[in-house]
Amino acid sequence: MKRILLSTVTIISLSACSLTPEYSRPTLDQPTIWEGETSDKSEVIPYAWWKSFEDDTLNSLMATALEKNTDITAGIQVVEQSRAALKISGADLWPSLEFDNGISTNNTNPNTGARYETNRYSAGLSASYELDLFGGNRADKDAARANLLSSIYSQGALELVVMADVAQNYFTLLNLYERLRIADENLSSRREVLRIIQVRVNEGADSDLELAQQRNLVASAEASRAQIIELITNAKNALAVLLGRAPQGFSVAEKRLDGIQIPEVATGQPSELLERRPDIKAIEADLVAANANIGAARAAFYPSVSLGIDDTFSIAGFGDPSTSALTLAAAITTPIFQGGALQGSLDNATARQLELVEMYRGAVYESFKDVEDALAAVKAAKVRKGFLETAMLQSRRAYSLSKERYDAGAIDFQTLLDTQISLLSAEDTYAQSRLAELAASVLLYKAMGGGWSH
Repeated sequence: MKRILLSTVTIISLSACSLTPEYSRPTLDQPTIWEGETSDKSEVIPYAWWKSFEDDTLNSLMATALEKNTDITAGIQVVEQSRAALKISGADLWPSLEFDNGISTNNTNPNTGARYETNRYSAGLSASYELDLFGGNRADKDAARANLLSSIYSQGALELVVMADVAQNYFTLLNLYERLRIADENLSSRREVLRIIQVRVNEGADSDLELAQQRNLVASAEASRAQIIELITNAKNALAVLLGRAPQGFSVAEKRLDGIQIPEVATGQPSELLERRPDIKAIEADLVAANANIGAARAAFYPSVSLGIDDTFSIAGFGDPSTSALTLAAAITTPIFQGGALQGSLDNATARQLELVEMYRGAVYESFKDVEDALAAVKAAKVRKGFLETAMLQSRRAYSLSKERYDAGAIDFQTLLDTQISLLSAEDTYAQSRLAELAASVLLYKAMGGGWSH
C-alpha cells in the first residue's frame, strides 16, 4: 500500500499542466470595409428582423414557423442530446459510489458434515475515483461542452434559414397573386381581340391568317396563366410545410407587394460578422472541441491512477457477532503496447483539428462573399426597379393616349389592345422587380446572421 501511495504522489508531482493545446482563433485575411457598402455604421439587428417589413401576416407566419417547424423542433432535441452528453462526460470527474446488500444461506457444517441452516446478511459501500492527472477527463468534458455550444449555434443557424425561407416564400406567393391578376387581364384583352377578328373574318374584312395568329396568342396566354396557378400552389405548399403543417386547406390572403416596407439593413464592419453568424460560431465551437480532443488523445499515453475504498458489514444471524472490513486500494495502469492505437488516435485528432481550421477559414470567406453578393443584389434590385417603374409609367401613359385616340377614331382597336398588352407586360415585370428587391433584403439579413446573438 505504501508503495502504491508513493507512486501516486510521484505521478501527481510530475503532472503540472494540461496536455490540451492552447486554443487560438485561426488567422484570417479580413477586409476592413464592404465593397458594396460605403457606410461602416454598426447597428444591432433585432432578433425579430422580419418585423422591419411591417407586415402583420408575415409576423404571424414567422411566429408559427419558429414554434412548429419540424426541423426546428427536431434541432431542439439535438441540443438536448448534446446537453446530456456533457453530463455524461463530466461524470468521470467525480467519484462513483455503489451500494450492495445480500443474503446467503449455508446448510452444511464443514467440520462434522451435519446439516443445518445459517443465514448471513451483508451490506457494503464502495467508492472509486480516477485521478485526472493529465487532464484527459477534463479535456473530454471541454470537448463535450464545445459540442453543446456547436449544437446551440447550429440551431440558431437552422432557425435563420427557416426564417429566411418563410419570408422568401411569402413574398413570392404575394408576387404570384399579382402576376395572376395581370395574366387574367392580359388573357381578357387577347380574347377581346380574338372576338373582333372573328367578326371581321365573318364579314370578309380579315383573313384566316389573322385569326390563327390571334388564337395562338390566346392559347399562349392560357398556358402562362396555368403555369402561374401551379407556381401559386407550389408556393403555398412549401410555406405550409415550413409552418409545420400539411398543405391541404392552407391559404394566405392576397395582398399587394407595394404595401410592404423595404427596410435599410445596417451591415457594420466585416470583422463583426464572425460574431454575428451562428454557422461560423458553430464551426469555431467544433474547432474548440477538436482542440480538446487532442488533449484527451495525448493524455491516453500516460498512466491512469484509480483510488478505491470498500466498506463491508456482515452478520451471521440475530445475536451473532458482526464483522466489518474497510479496504483501501490504488491501481496504476500504464499503456505499454497497443499496436499503434494511441498514436493513431492522436494523429486522427490532430488531422481533424487541422481540417476544421481550414473549414473555419472557408466558412468565414464564404460569409464575406454572401454579404457582398447580397449588397450587390440590393443595389441592383433598387436600380432595376427604378427603371422598370419608369417603363411601367410610360406604358400607362401610352395606353391612356391610345385610348383617347381610339375614342376619337384616330387608331384601330388592335393598336389600342397592343398598348394595353404592353402595359400589362410592364406591370408584370415591375411586380417581379419589387419581389427581387424584397428578396435581396431578406438575403442580406440572412448573410448578416439575422438578429441571432449568443
